[in-house]
Amino acid sequence: MVAISSHRGISAEYLSHALESEFGERKLEIESVTPIGTGQMAESYRVRFKVEQATPTHISKIPASVVVKVPSQNEKSRNASRATRCYELETSFYSSLRSLVGVDAPRCLHVWYDATADDFVLVLEDIVGATQGDQIAGASIEQAEASIDQLVKLHAPLWGSPKLRTLGWLPVHSPSSVAGTGALLQAMFPGFAERFAATVDAEIIALGSRLVQNFDRYNAAFSEVLTVAHRDFRLDNLLFGRDSGELFVKVVDWQTVGAMPGASDLGYFIGASFKVEDRREFEESLVRRYCAGLANQQIDARYDEIWAQYRLLGTTGFIMAIVASVLVKQTERGDAMFAAMANRHGRQMLDLEAETLFA
Repeated sequence: MVAISSHRGISAEYLSHALESEFGERKLEIESVTPIGTGQMAESYRVRFKVEQATPTHISKIPASVVVKVPSQNEKSRNASRATRCYELETSFYSSLRSLVGVDAPRCLHVWYDATADDFVLVLEDIVGATQGDQIAGASIEQAEASIDQLVKLHAPLWGSPKLRTLGWLPVHSPSSVAGTGALLQAMFPGFAERFAATVDAEIIALGSRLVQNFDRYNAAFSEVLTVAHRDFRLDNLLFGRDSGELFVKVVDWQTVGAMPGASDLGYFIGASFKVEDRREFEESLVRRYCAGLANQQIDARYDEIWAQYRLLGTTGFIMAIVASVLVKQTERGDAMFAAMANRHGRQMLDLEAETLFA
């Protein structure tokens, strides 16, 4: 059984006060609290309210449930959150950036962050009837196309915008901003290689070693045109559902948001979402769909340029597998997911000869 957090954000008293502006002045009563997901970096819970006791004026306003997100109870993950600023990034996305982009993310009902304690509470609408994507099983082509459309909605509004540099909290990719990342990767990679020796292909472990050694040249090959990037845009962070038969996607877990080339999300998503044979079959059409979507938003992004950046930036998924697997708490499903990511992105790099772009 998964333990329920004792964080004050998951209490009737806190939620009554936090949601007062949404639901009116009312003492909410909690019926149940249920964990959602495995909580690699934070803990998420579905909080169900006792709505049958609501007065007639409030019945229509109070939802049956909300999703409450609070810090991880695992000390290793808490240390990782401080190092990566992930709680600050996610709360800042909802408080100051979500309204500037078109991506479909859950409606934020309440956000609070304490920088000194690195503590937060995030209350989001519960996307009832939606199903979390399965990173290990992979995406259907319908899911992938709908997800690519969400990337366009995320990337187009601030594509190349100077506004990105006015958000003091937002990490902006530059050679100086990643100066310490190469050293961090070199320190982490031996542990990753040892832990995943039995589940990640030896050829891909060797590729990872070369990537770590050439990390500075890899970063120098990035496009200088930046936009808002999710930076962990993968199936486990997407919710899928249907509305009148039409597939919809909600994008969650904004703990890694930053300013990056748009193709970083594109290469990351496609490389992680398919088994190798399926990725080889679908990747060109999906990259073309992304380019067409940008063109419809009056973004001048030529296919050959985006394709080259796609080839290069699928590598971001391999880097995430190395870093995240070492930083966060270890779980059986987490290890299976990180192994799948490393194998899929490694094969993506080899197939597309990504090393020739920076070696």
